[in-house]
Amino acid sequence: MHSAIRLAAAITIGALTLAACGAGTPATPATSRPAGTAVAGVPANTVSIKDFAFTPATLTVARGTTVTFTNGDAITHTASSGTGGTKDGKFDREVRAGAQATITLDTAGSFDYFCEIHPSMRAKITVQP
Repeated sequence: MHSAIRLAAAITIGALTLAACGAGTPATPATSRPAGTAVAGVPANTVSIKDFAFTPATLTVARGTTVTFTNGDAITHTASSGTGGTKDGKFDREVRAGAQATITLDTAGSFDYFCEIHPSMRAKITVQP
């Protein structure tokens, strides 16, 4: 009985892994999408806000990229550029529960950001020239 459960679990994990990898779907040409740090289940150039965390914690994109923040929590968060709980004014978006907000990054560099409401939530976006 335990062997059957282990086999079923292995098959389920394998199927989920293939689904997350987009098995059977054509690859997006590198020229049509700016480079982003891919995370399973999170499209490139999208930051997921869930369980009081930004995912991915680091993201690299090309200059001119629009990044979408998607809030999966039941409360409001922000994506505010700056460090140590101090905003630097480069970007500041409120992302209500279940909603999205976008920023377009036109300047190359590395940008730390945090949630103004929950300052322990921190992440970084690097914008390549």
